Amino acid sequence: MPIKNPKTCLLTVTNNCVLRCKMCHLWRADTGNNEISIGECKRFVDSLGKFGPDPMEVHLIGGESLIKEGVLELIRYINDKGYRTVITSSGYTIDGSKAKALVDSGLAMLNLSLESLNPNVHDFLRGREGCLDRVKTAIDNLDRIERKKMKLGINSIISGANLDDILELTEWVQKRLCLDSIYFMAVMRPFGSGFEWEWFKKEECKFLWPSETLRVETVLDKLIALKKKGYKIENPVGQLEAFKAYFKDPFKFVKANRCNVSEQAINVNALGDAYLCFFMEKLGNIKTDNIVELWHSQKAERIRGQMRECRNNCELVINCYYKD
Repeated sequence: MPIKNPKTCLLTVTNNCVLRCKMCHLWRADTGNNEISIGECKRFVDSLGKFGPDPMEVHLIGGESLIKEGVLELIRYINDKGYRTVITSSGYTIDGSKAKALVDSGLAMLNLSLESLNPNVHDFLRGREGCLDRVKTAIDNLDRIERKKMKLGINSIISGANLDDILELTEWVQKRLCLDSIYFMAVMRPFGSGFEWEWFKKEECKFLWPSETLRVETVLDKLIALKKKGYKIENPVGQLEAFKAYFKDPFKFVKANRCNVSEQAINVNALGDAYLCFFMEKLGNIKTDNIVELWHSQKAERIRGQMRECRNNCELVINCYYKD
């Protein structure tokens, strides 16, 4: 079977963060001076061109990607290479000048994380007081700028803590003309936590998991109805239906297709380690290895074989790499 070229690259530019989110533990990681530099990121972007002329999406994440020194320069560099660049951010650091700089950088899409319009909920989940005000201010700052071709979206994680706020948030996004979309994810194991598959049974995580199946299904059914009415919900209906099965029982839920992550994505962490799947062994490191050679290596093919046989109902498949 011929190996397809990757369509996307998920590049973690830093684990550092201004927040202390309950859904992510990367801020606990002490990666310090070992993190990839902007220069190493640029060389990596250069190497992506060796896959061929097909367009690729480079998604910059963190931690908080926007506190990485030189990240705006990196966005411009990626854009000049002809790639589509996306950033996910808490919005905490986006003042008026940074909003303008983001637009001018050539960024294709900015996704801002927003869980609830209730500060007690959003600030609790994000681990810092004032987070809701900051992300709303970021949206207002971007609304005052001619955004050219840059899209502005909201990412929201459905959890037990914000389940009752999801529909209000959806209506709010629909009314804000400057917002292009809202994309929902089902809560998953906190990034960087090292928790096993039964993470949601741990006492410190129970509040994240929606325990009442009927309440979850009611909210998701209403989201499906809004999606069919033409609301700005980016998720396909099939994905929202899959969320219902996932929340009902994440162990009995069976994905419809084999894992498709290996066919489309390069995943790189803040240390430069490259993966086909973050839950399997690493391919190599972009600081020292050629990504094209890694992608076509025997090791990569062995990992792809393991992924083809994988029967775990992985959160990556239901969220970031969902495919109808």
